[in-house]
Amino acid sequence: MPYKEITDMNGTNTTITDFFTYSADVVPIFVPLVLFSIFLIATLGSYFTQQKSTGRGDFPASFAVGSWLTAIISIVFSLIPNFIRSGTVIFCMALAIMGSIWLYVSRMDRGL
Repeated sequence: MPYKEITDMNGTNTTITDFFTYSADVVPIFVPLVLFSIFLIATLGSYFTQQKSTGRGDFPASFAVGSWLTAIISIVFSLIPNFIRSGTVIFCMALAIMGSIWLYVSRMDRGL
């Protein structure tokens, strides 16, 4: 299989989904890196915003928010043909469920 170039795409009818699919074909780790970046930005942003506004951050809650946001975005990415593998979507959903369980268990320990 020859190396794919950007000129091998549909010509003048190229859309943004074609660029995303091209990037995912050429660099297979592109989609997991994008999802990991979204997860980190959402988790750390939520944690530090909460820490700044209340003086105390709640990392399990921020982790749950970031993981659910990543899971929802991975489901949206799965609507683009040949863009994301089903294993990546399943991993994101499992991470969201584990984050919710961690949040629930951490709330039980505090008696809230």
